[in-house]
Amino acid sequence: MGTFIGHISPGLAFLSFGLLYTIRYSWMVLNGCRLQYGPRNYTNQKFWKTLPVEAIMKLIYGFTAVLGEFFFPPGVQKLRFFRSGDPEYHFQHPNEWQHATMYGYFCVSGIFDIVSQCCLQKRCPLLEHAGVTAGFCITTLLLMSHGHGKDAVEVQVHYLLFLTTALTSLIMIVEIWQPNHRRLWFTKAWLVNVQGTWLLHAAFILYKPPTGHAWDSRDPANLMFLTTFYCWHLALDAGLMGVLFCISLVVHRRWGNRLGRDCYQLAGDKGELAKLTGEEGEDEL
Repeated sequence: MGTFIGHISPGLAFLSFGLLYTIRYSWMVLNGCRLQYGPRNYTNQKFWKTLPVEAIMKLIYGFTAVLGEFFFPPGVQKLRFFRSGDPEYHFQHPNEWQHATMYGYFCVSGIFDIVSQCCLQKRCPLLEHAGVTAGFCITTLLLMSHGHGKDAVEVQVHYLLFLTTALTSLIMIVEIWQPNHRRLWFTKAWLVNVQGTWLLHAAFILYKPPTGHAWDSRDPANLMFLTTFYCWHLALDAGLMGVLFCISLVVHRRWGNRLGRDCYQLAGDKGELAKLTGEEGEDEL
């Protein structure tokens, strides 16, 4: 992650997951779904057609990112723990190994998703949730020491990212016992979106500032504005989720009956759906 592209790529990955969660949970709520992990019924379908989108995203993003950490730019190889010929065996490439560890956990989470949804006779929600929870918890743990040896601006950027991943991990741990709490669904999606947009912004702050001048870590105003910008991300991502929910609502009202809902087992009763969409009051009038 210690490059511009190294912050852009995970930022896009987290943002894509955040958008996926937002659209998924919006559609589930509009259809009256009360289960985050509904049963899957894939009868007489080819294996590759049953693969969950989220799992494929985790595997592609994770595996590609691991290769990029160790072998980018082309011709580079960073797999060695120690410098060759170093009598004191000092560790090298600590950032790359931390990043690869994080990506590796999300790859494992993707494998768990596939096993649960495509290989087992009955879906195992705990296996899926444990995998993604471990990914975010490990990310939080790694971020605790990720600022060592860096200047104040970069430390502040990663500290704010640490707060976001820590809150995400906390919500996911709570969801182990309360997986069907809708407020937790959207709070989790919001925080994942914030991780994505903040990493994208961090890439420009640290490596390509629009002014062309590097941020001065000795200036307290710079550190204060970092927190200010982060607060703007919180509001903007909440607004983005509101827009996506409104779009989902419009699509649901116009074409909901034509769109297949069995992909998430979203069949809800009409009374519950009327309460969620505000149509109940119209009938009474």
